[in-house]
Parts: sequence; structure tokens; C-alpha cells
Amino acid sequence: MKILAIIMIGGWLVLMAYGQSKPLPQGLSLEGFQHSVGEVEFLADYTFQRDGKPVHEQAIFNRMCRIVEEAERFVLLDLFLFNSVHGQGDKFPALAEELTGRLVAKKQQVPGVDIVLITDAINRSYGAQESAHFKKLRASGIRIIYTDTGMLRDSNFLYSAWWRIFCQWFGTQGEGWLPSPFGANGPAMTLRGYLSLLNFKANHRKVAANEKEALITSGNPHDASAYHSNIGFVVQGNVLQDIVDSEAAVANLSGETLPRWAMSVSRKSGDLQVRLLTEGKIKSRLLQELGRCNKGCSVRMAMFYLSDRDIVEGLLDAADRGAEVRLLLDPNKDAFGRSKNGIPNRPVASELVARSEGAIQVRWYETHGEQFHSKLTIISQPEHTVLIGGSANLTRRNIDDLNLETCLEVAGPKDAKVMREATGYFERLWRNRDGNYSIDFKEFSEDSPFRYWLYRFQEWSGMSTF
Repeated sequence: MKILAIIMIGGWLVLMAYGQSKPLPQGLSLEGFQHSVGEVEFLADYTFQRDGKPVHEQAIFNRMCRIVEEAERFVLLDLFLFNSVHGQGDKFPALAEELTGRLVAKKQQVPGVDIVLITDAINRSYGAQESAHFKKLRASGIRIIYTDTGMLRDSNFLYSAWWRIFCQWFGTQGEGWLPSPFGANGPAMTLRGYLSLLNFKANHRKVAANEKEALITSGNPHDASAYHSNIGFVVQGNVLQDIVDSEAAVANLSGETLPRWAMSVSRKSGDLQVRLLTEGKIKSRLLQELGRCNKGCSVRMAMFYLSDRDIVEGLLDAADRGAEVRLLLDPNKDAFGRSKNGIPNRPVASELVARSEGAIQVRWYETHGEQFHSKLTIISQPEHTVLIGGSANLTRRNIDDLNLETCLEVAGPKDAKVMREATGYFERLWRNRDGNYSIDFKEFSEDSPFRYWLYRFQEWSGMSTF
């Protein structure tokens, strides 16, 4: 018995080490080539208060639908949340149903257009049963690829090693009998589905593309996320091939292949440089840009989750060298009808303010049930600005080659239209122009040592949902 226990513990330790360091599938963690373009379109969704009433300004979902409608050769979607699951009694716009209808209509109107949806197993509740939306898509000839996240490294490595030994062999098929953790109207789940969920692995990308342009965003076509605040970029040009190639890599790791579509790519260049970043390369490029910040530079960040330790140190170092650093963060109090404890943003923000002796400024987005779901960093040199934004939160899970993520880097003159729009977006929220968007740091400052060290353990171990 003792020998068996030693073998089991040894196997667990070996699997923990392997799960964190195994080779990434080919084509992931991509830092693309810089491509010159004349224009990048910046989009933003807002939910805020004006005169005591909620206001919703939404643009990203409509732009995604336009990409579907204007496609002539193909539509390629990679979407993390694409469902109608929400809390009991809640009412939201039916985004999943509308996008499903538009995709089906497109396929019926132009049968020769290829439509491919890459998605995460969360949309079938980690089981084998497809949602009604996805059944309609498949019945219309639309191809659905569920990402094989088992090929990715383990973020929750203490658990995942155990899961690999005891649970993975049994699959997740079968009729569910346990309540959904995602919402009252969610499909019942099997115990094996729950055990799979606890690996906390995801294809977290949010990409929509056709042969002419692509949208990279922080927003999901998910009913319960309809009122979240988000950002997005629409880009054209040679970077489209990088985007499609990065999605082909996700299809490949899932045992599928994508066609080699022809692109309608313009050869026009401009003052902007765009580059595709995925997975860990998002972090490496962000750290490089932070490392260049000193007096006369500014860092403005609008972020749903901020917890990665290297990014925390990079922000502190930039502030210590004299750069202006301002962070607009979600207070991490709302999650689809459930209350959260403020981890990780509140302890991280308090650490940054304290260690910088107030040089790093923090404000909170004033949420009312929805989330400030943006993922955008603006780094400005005296004559040059860099934007990095897309699907990735700044957490270990999101930017340390664990989850699948896609961001776009845009570099160019600070007076370029996209730079003015992105900085104007941040300043509108920071300064509460034409509405109530943000509140003082003191409203959610966190001085609990327990919560700080709980965040540090969760960030290190992956035993968390951030």
C-alpha cells in the first residue's frame, strides 16, 4: 500500500511538472510581423449612469454582424462565450439568437460562403450536448470546431495533474443531472463535466473575420454579457493572413484544418503599424513597452482583471522612472448575478498605490450588475503611442501561455485617429465626461492581508477563475 501511494504521489508530481512545461502546439504564442496600414477602427461599448438612469451605448456586436453580412468568401469566428445562459428572471438582449440567425441566413443566401465557428467547450457546458443555437448552425452547414484545451498547458496544475490520473479517462458524455453553475437556465451538467471545468482552461479568444477585415475584441456574443463595457479593433490589410493563420493553429490542435482562403488584401500602407499577438507574446510585448516608459511617458490601462506579477512590477518600475501611470479597473464585485470578493483587482490596486506611494493612480469603473470588461493598454511616448488590446486580461492564466488569447498591437503617431479615439475613450471614463463612469480609489481600497495572500496563492496556483 505504501509503495502504491509513493507511485501515485510520484506520478502526480511528474504530471504537475509536465503539465506546466509541455511544448505548446505549433502556431500558438505568436508575435506577428508588423504591417503598415492607413487606418484601424476603434470600437467601444459603454454602460454607465446619466442623471441616475442606466445608459447603454453598444457598437461591437453590430460590427461583428456586419462582418458576417459583408462576407463574400468566408466567415471565421473564434468566440469564447456564445450562448443564452443567464440568471433566473434576468432580461438581456438575445445576442446569441441574433448572431445565430444572421449566420444561418448568410449560409442560406450565399451557400458558397464558408462559415467556421471555433469555440470553447463552455458553450456545451463541458459535455457532449450542443445548444439549440449550435444545432441550428450545424444543420445549416456551418462548421463548428470545439477547441481541444487538453492540448494546452495546465493553469490549475495542482488539480489538473490529479484529474489526468483519475478522471480524464471517463470523458464527459451522458445526460446531465447537476444544476448549471453558469445560470438558472443553463443545461444540467454531469459530475464529469464539473470535474473537467475545474481545470480552468479556455479558448478565451474573441475574433470575427472575413476576407476583407477582422474584429479583435474583448466582447462576447453572450446574452448575459450584453451590457458589459468592452473595446475592439477592426483591421484590414496583410495582418488578416496572420489572424487566419493563428486560428488555423487552434483548429489544428483540435484535430481539424481550415481551408486556404484567398484574401482581399489592400497593398496600401500608412503611418500605423499593426501586429497580431497571441498568448504569452501579449505579455512579452507589453513588458517591453513598459520597460521603455520614463519621465514624459504615460501608461493608461482599462482592465477587467490585473494580477500578473511581472506586469505589476513593470507598472511599478515605470512609475519609479517618472512615467505617469493611471489604471481604470473593474472592482470585481459583479459576476452574472453573483457577488464577488474583489479579488484580484482590489488587493493588486492597493499594492500598486501603496508601493508607488501614490504615484500610480487608480479609479474604479462604477458597475451596476454588469462588468467593466475592457482589456486595453495605452502607452504614450512624447510623439508615439502604442495600443495593446483584445481578449486578454492581464493575469497569469491569460498571458503566460496557458489560455488561448488574441490581441492587436497598434503603434503610430499620437495624433492618428485611432490613437485619439482610444485615449479619448479612456479620458471620457476617467474624467466622467457626459456621464457617471468611474469612482475614487478609496471606494474599493483593500487593506486585508488575508485577501492579498489569497490572491497571491490563487494567481500562483491557478485555483481561481481569473
